[in-house]
Amino acid sequence: MSDPQRIDAELARALENLGRAVKANPHSETAEPKPPAKIIQLPLWPEPVRGMPNPALRSALFSAVKSRARRFINYELIAAVNGVEIRFKGEQLNQEDLDVCAEVFHLARLHPLGETCHTSAHGLLKALGRCTGSTDHRQLHASLIRLQQPLEIKVGRYSYSGSLIMEGVKDDLTRRYLIKVNPKLAPLFHNGWTGLLAEQRRKLRGKPLALWLHALYATHEKPYPYRVETLRDLCGSANKTSIRSYRQKLRKALDELQATGAVATWEIDDDLVHVHKVPTITQKRPRK
Repeated sequence: MSDPQRIDAELARALENLGRAVKANPHSETAEPKPPAKIIQLPLWPEPVRGMPNPALRSALFSAVKSRARRFINYELIAAVNGVEIRFKGEQLNQEDLDVCAEVFHLARLHPLGETCHTSAHGLLKALGRCTGSTDHRQLHASLIRLQQPLEIKVGRYSYSGSLIMEGVKDDLTRRYLIKVNPKLAPLFHNGWTGLLAEQRRKLRGKPLALWLHALYATHEKPYPYRVETLRDLCGSANKTSIRSYRQKLRKALDELQATGAVATWEIDDDLVHVHKVPTITQKRPRK
């Protein structure tokens, strides 16, 4: 049987030691417990689509120019639909960069934003449906660098200043990447995002104007008519002189878009482009 006197003595010593600890660090027991950190995450869209915030698709941020025609943009105002203001500094982005960006967001959606996403260059290229040769690896790396260039996007009262990819680290030996996406991008998605059907975009590879139109019209459940000149400006076309030449390219691109099933029909009437499509669930309205 235990000795009550010995237990009382041990208890007294324990209380005395506790008292000394509290006196030495008075805030250790009285401080308010910190609330758990809020987890910020992208929407969990389904596997066949690649989510992007609508301002990036309703503008010339990801232009319809070919890679060899890129230019340097010095914090210029980028053409965008009404209500969206975008400034960008760096080497011009195009539809190839859009697909890489969307693939990174697709990977990041499974993790809290700001956490490191682990992937391989080979895995990214395969997910994009691209070849995996040395040239493809170089192009992928260059695209990831471009996506770290500074930009500013303003939609209503909200303004984001930063980059699309916060940072990336590459191991040249294993060709693996550690990539982070800025948590402050989340409000852009919450204000409205669109899921691009990846398989349709693969069918349009190498056709920058058709790819840009694919992204634009994906953001509209029921597209309203755009003027040919407006589409020319919004896609970032370098053709600012001949609207006739652009109109011819636009007709070809719309045919290519229709061939994928992204749009049902289209017509140009009095320089207004009318597009009709089958309703989908990939376009998300802003949260209220």
